Amino acid sequence: MVTVNVNKSARASTIAIGLALFVTACLGSAGCRNGGDGHTMTGGAAGAAGSGGSRQPDGAAAGGAATSGIGAGGAAGQVGSGGAGGAGTAGAGGGAAGGGAGQGAADAGLDTSGCAGLICEDFEAGSIDVNKWDTVMSGGTLSVQAARVAHGKFAMQVHGQPGPTDDWAILIAKNVPSALKGATTFGRVYVYFPPEAAASIHIQLAFAGRNGMGAANGPAPFSKLRYLEVAASSGVWQLGFDLLDVSPLVEEVSYSTNHIPTNAWACLEWELDDDPDTVTAWIDGTPVGTFDNTNVGYASPGPIPKPGAPLYNGTSRNIIGGFDTFGLGFHDWHPQKAFDLYFDDIVLDAKRVGCLH
Repeated sequence: MVTVNVNKSARASTIAIGLALFVTACLGSAGCRNGGDGHTMTGGAAGAAGSGGSRQPDGAAAGGAATSGIGAGGAAGQVGSGGAGGAGTAGAGGGAAGGGAGQGAADAGLDTSGCAGLICEDFEAGSIDVNKWDTVMSGGTLSVQAARVAHGKFAMQVHGQPGPTDDWAILIAKNVPSALKGATTFGRVYVYFPPEAAASIHIQLAFAGRNGMGAANGPAPFSKLRYLEVAASSGVWQLGFDLLDVSPLVEEVSYSTNHIPTNAWACLEWELDDDPDTVTAWIDGTPVGTFDNTNVGYASPGPIPKPGAPLYNGTSRNIIGGFDTFGLGFHDWHPQKAFDLYFDDIVLDAKRVGCLH
């Protein structure tokens, strides 16, 4: 925290002006992000009391140049703490401008934390954080690249191959906090779909589950996993569950009437519940589909449960048994065409996170 020596009335005026300009610059910037994701703010255009501006991926916040006899804007400093005092030019030193804007943002609860949830990943380190994720691949590949991003400088790219057998490239969360392992879990990611990715019958994108206790072993890479998922199926959203520890394997899903947006970044959110078992998904804040015991479009083995009837084994609750395994990437169960998917700004939490603004 940088301490600024300025009287109370001057500081209050500085904070109010700096925060107003900070918010105005944020709302006008396509790169501005809410929720605090570890990115930073560069100074805005020159203006009274040193304004904040849009975010950049280097961790600092620069105060803009000050005018009207207040002095130069603050030097770079963390959002919420303000910059160090610049050289005074026509009155009070510039530290009040930089510090006021930073402190005003902190007082308003804006962008003061590094993560909007329990687990976050924006790939701005330029590589996968091995302390945070395990990488599981077969046939598919996964990398961090800079050519196509939703925000910042980097995003994750996964590549799927066509062929007779399924392939995958998945990030699995490590050191999962206990707060994420309840009966309800939420997620948010920005995803970019090319049209060719809509050709496959079933591409798993995000899932949460745990190892089951059944005697059977399903397919790799998680042969006993019971999970709820958000997936793509022939160009629409597929929501539901799979049980891989029983024989025959059990799958029940619903399909959205909304087509998956292609050739554009979209904010995908999901809610996975195990009591009762439901899956809900949103795109850019708008609901696109729900799976529960009133909405099942496919079941294997059949028949499809009647609306309101138990989903599996006489129940619609605790079918998964809770969550301790969380994954995001892709698993193409029925490859049709080669494709690339892109992911950015992942958040996993025990409450809904929302999209960036």
